[in-house]
Amino acid sequence: MTQSLTPIGRPTGRRRAVVRLSLTLILISVTVALPAAASGVLTSQGGWFRQTSGSSSALYAVAAGDASQGWAVGESGVILATTNGGATWSAQTSGSSAELRGVAFSDASHGWAVGEGGVILATTNGGATWRAQTSGSYSALYGVAFSDASRGWAVGTGGAILATTNGGSTWNVQDSGITAALKAVAFSDADHGWAVGDDGAILATTNGGSTWNAQSSGVTASLRAVTFSDVRHGWAVGDDGTGGVIVATSNGGVGWDAQSLGSSYKKAWLSDVAFSDATHGWAVGNWGAILATTNGGAVWTAQTSGSSESLTGVAFGDAAHGWAVGWNGAVLATTSGGLPPAPTAPSITKLKPAAARRGALVTIDGAGLGTARGTSSVRFGTKTCTKYLSWSDTQIKCRVPATARFGAAKVTVTTAAGQSQAVSFTVKR
Repeated sequence: MTQSLTPIGRPTGRRRAVVRLSLTLILISVTVALPAAASGVLTSQGGWFRQTSGSSSALYAVAAGDASQGWAVGESGVILATTNGGATWSAQTSGSSAELRGVAFSDASHGWAVGEGGVILATTNGGATWRAQTSGSYSALYGVAFSDASRGWAVGTGGAILATTNGGSTWNVQDSGITAALKAVAFSDADHGWAVGDDGAILATTNGGSTWNAQSSGVTASLRAVTFSDVRHGWAVGDDGTGGVIVATSNGGVGWDAQSLGSSYKKAWLSDVAFSDATHGWAVGNWGAILATTNGGAVWTAQTSGSSESLTGVAFGDAAHGWAVGWNGAVLATTSGGLPPAPTAPSITKLKPAAARRGALVTIDGAGLGTARGTSSVRFGTKTCTKYLSWSDTQIKCRVPATARFGAAKVTVTTAAGQSQAVSFTVKR
């Protein structure tokens, strides 16, 4: 903001002080008016909300380093990154035009992205620079996982499994024993890993991939994603052509059991799943579907994404902070684990009139009063109103109770979120 000052003669010290004060106030006003994203700070809020990705490309996968750092990859070699919780996303130069289908970071510096044609890209500086690595494969790679900065695995079409023990300087083929496309891979440590794919395929290793063995998923669905919170607890998601599928294990995959999606999203095709611990998890899919659980998947409930785009990737830095990405450059974020904002206690700003007889109409202006009365109430002292003419989130119209005590009375509004402050009122004779 620019302001032109045209002084008459040389300003006095007082005038200079006034000018400095005026400019300071202007700067303060502009700063206060800036949205959180413009100032580079992500404010805490409930539910899921859209962030500006700066891209219209489809985003296929996302990785979260923590609550602040994240990376998303997608079509035409696009890579986006944030260091402030998504308040701003910036494009990183991948040096590739391939469709990137998977991304993983072992720490804030070391990351890998994989995609079509056996492409593997790597960074050692958080994505400031990305360099191609030689995969030795032309298979489309869909998933990648690293247990630390050295040991990693990538999976893809034709049952392809590639592995590295030196951060990707060299990649070697591991024998999966199958030809079905593998869509995702997860490792709980350097030894224990799982890969999932078409026809309900689940493979497991206990020796870093030296040998892979089939596990029975109990489904024939195309499994598109897998995650493990520890060596025992894991989940895989996908679809069977008619709707979404979730299978889970609590014994490292010795047994997998189907979990219910619930009626809200039983037809949603699920593309990715993330757990922050053994109990808190999220799954995403088409039509903006987001499902969440707080009990390890015993119950999955729908969360409101506010989006109609198909969501193809999800990642959480902790139980509260996460991202979901999808078509058309969609990036959704949450700072509350996807839960809606907690209701705020009501407040009263004005009573009109401030004194009246029993039975008189009183208008209560305020905030957080609730869009409908429901079980909420207004009290004049110890007496509760029984006659309400209207109720909205900012205004209530009711009559002074016929049994209200004469004289000074405190008016309060009580809702499910709590009780308002008490405001003085006089009941006239």
